[in-house]
Amino acid sequence: MRNVSGNQAAQYIGAPAMWSGHEGLGVAHPWPHMFSDLTERYERRFGLRREHLVRIAEINFANAKRNPNAQTRRWGFNEHSFTEDDAANPVISGRVRRQDCGQISDGAAVVFLASAERARDYARRSGVDFEQLPYIRGWGHRTAPITYQAKLEASHAQPLFFPHIRATVADACKRAELPHVSQLDGVEVHDCFTCTEYLAIDHFGLTPPGESWRAIESGSIELGGELPINASGGLIGGGHPVGATGVRMLLDSYKQVSGNAGDYQIEGARTVATLNIGGSLTTVVSFVVGR
Repeated sequence: MRNVSGNQAAQYIGAPAMWSGHEGLGVAHPWPHMFSDLTERYERRFGLRREHLVRIAEINFANAKRNPNAQTRRWGFNEHSFTEDDAANPVISGRVRRQDCGQISDGAAVVFLASAERARDYARRSGVDFEQLPYIRGWGHRTAPITYQAKLEASHAQPLFFPHIRATVADACKRAELPHVSQLDGVEVHDCFTCTEYLAIDHFGLTPPGESWRAIESGSIELGGELPINASGGLIGGGHPVGATGVRMLLDSYKQVSGNAGDYQIEGARTVATLNIGGSLTTVVSFVVGR
C-alpha cells in the first residue's frame, strides 16, 4: 500500500473493510470520505472546533519525534502546516486534510504470549523479576454491523455515536479490575484520523459525550499530562502498518509499563490501555497491559 498511488492503496484497503460495492462508491479515498462524514456529524450533534483536531495532530507529530521507530520522526513543519492552507495542508476529502491522516506504513510487530507458568520459567532462566514482567490485565472485543450507516442507525438517540466502543473499553477495564479509566497511566488509540482520536477520548469515558475538547484544552492527553494518549505518535505520527497496528500498540504498551520507551516514556507508567478498530469501527478491541 505504501508504494503505490493513493488511489490504488484506497482500492486495496477499501473493499476488505467495508461492504464492497455498496459503500464508498464514487469517491477517490473512501476512508477519508467516511471519517470526514463522521467529523461533520460530531459537529452537528455536539459542536466541534477545528482547532481541537489540529491540536491532536500537533501532539502526535511531536510525540513521534521522540520515537526512533516513527515514520514521521524527521518530518519538518512550518507555520502553515496545520492551517487550512491548501498548499501546505491540502484537503484529502471534505473535512479531512493531510495532517489529519494516519500514515500508511511498512512495518511489523511481534508479541510473544505465554502462560504465567511459562513466563515464570522465562524470568527464572533470564534472571529477571517475574513480578516486573508486563502482562495482559484485561481485554474487550465487540463487533457491529459492517456498514457505517447501520452503526449510526443502531446508536440513534444514544449518548455516544458508537456505544460498542464504550462497552469494549468497559469490558477491558472490568477484567483488569480498574474501577475507572482515570487509573490508567496512558492510552494508545487507533487515530487513523484526528476525528477518530477525538471520539476515542469521550468513548473512553475521559469526558462526557461530545466534550473531548476538555481533555485537549487541559493538556491531559499530552506527555506529562494526566493521561497521555499516543505517546508513541500513534498512527498519525508513528505510522499505520495496516494489519500490524494493534500488535504495535501492545508492544508500545509493554515498553511503557516496563520503563523501556526511551524518550517517549510516560513517567511512572504501570498500566496502559489500547483501543484498536477495524473498518468503520466494525470490530473494536481493547487491552489493558500492566505490571
